[in-house]
Amino acid sequence: MAAAENEAVVRRIFDAFERKEGFALRGLFAEDAAWHVPGSGVMAGVYRGRDEIFRFLARLPKETEGTYNSELVDVLVSDGRAAAFYRARGTRHGRTLELDQVLLFTIEAGLVQRVLALPSDPDAFEAFWA
Repeated sequence: MAAAENEAVVRRIFDAFERKEGFALRGLFAEDAAWHVPGSGVMAGVYRGRDEIFRFLARLPKETEGTYNSELVDVLVSDGRAAAFYRARGTRHGRTLELDQVLLFTIEAGLVQRVLALPSDPDAFEAFWA
């Protein structure tokens, strides 16, 4: 049952982001959750706690003048983990992003504990967020 619940959590996160309903995310993340973004661009770093994670997610449309979106392709789950495969798109400072990415989630008791972002093309990801 935990695997199905984990898939539902991931799908709710993508759905809330698509609908621009950040408050819908509040009950899906642990208070001390962490979101890791690789690289050295403006979005890179480790965001700790719900408030930092929500500020990070709110910056995505601001940094891309509202063009950033993520199209969920598939979700793979187990009892304690999930992997979301998605297509990220956006424009920023004359640059275009169209890139497959994976988010690796650690989920406990229905709450996201940790997220690790893995772009399929780290160089393109880095150039976009530079």
